[in-house]
Amino acid sequence: MRGASIFWFIFSSGGILVSLLTGVLWLYARPRSRWPRAFLAVIAIAYTLASVYAVPHLFAGWLADGFRPLTSADVPPGRSVVVLLGSGSYRRSDWANASYSVLDPIGAERTLEAARVFRLIHPELVISSGGSIDPDEPEDPSGDTMKELLLRLGIPDEKIIVERESRNTRDEATAIAAMLPTLGADHVVLVTSPIHMRRSMGMFRAVGITAIPAIARDPEYSSWTVTLLPSQTGLRLTSLVVHEALGLLYYRLRGWYV
Repeated sequence: MRGASIFWFIFSSGGILVSLLTGVLWLYARPRSRWPRAFLAVIAIAYTLASVYAVPHLFAGWLADGFRPLTSADVPPGRSVVVLLGSGSYRRSDWANASYSVLDPIGAERTLEAARVFRLIHPELVISSGGSIDPDEPEDPSGDTMKELLLRLGIPDEKIIVERESRNTRDEATAIAAMLPTLGADHVVLVTSPIHMRRSMGMFRAVGITAIPAIARDPEYSSWTVTLLPSQTGLRLTSLVVHEALGLLYYRLRGWYV
């Protein structure tokens, strides 16, 4: 199992079950020891906090601090290019091998924002960026799937370029930096999720691109059952927040973030 897969597994129902089973087996093997009991207590408290949406939402706010929805006044005159960063997609097939791909929720949010930005500032092009994250999984490149949604949202085909080789944000920044000189762009508008924007901007600066941020709109929950009770929604947000926080640290240490 690859490093990223292990990370996402930790913040899943499978990770919870494996952690609890480890504690139970430890307690069975050492019934008089206090350490397995302490381990189980820490696991229970940690996963409870991680799965309550309001907790990671506070940290997500810190990661997104300083970014706001793009307005037309944010983009100076000149030729602009919108860069849409991919997230992921799912492909499913029937028994005749006819297939259909859909974006994950984050990818859909980003694509909707890219379409809004296109109508707002009328850029020269939209670069729909994102390859297959895991080559062992039968998924289409998210760049292609996002393009399909952009077309449905009214963006002309001739205004869309697809980058489908990247597997992570650093790959995307490198690929976009190689493409831009031939496009004659004066400004780059970068579209991604609020908590992902800080790391993305730093990586694009590291490859020589000073981008204008355009954050997608996150879902909003008003029900207390979602925000204050443990849920898969909260656990998923925790995984995203931890991934971004560790990613910021890792990319700084590697010199990939400026």
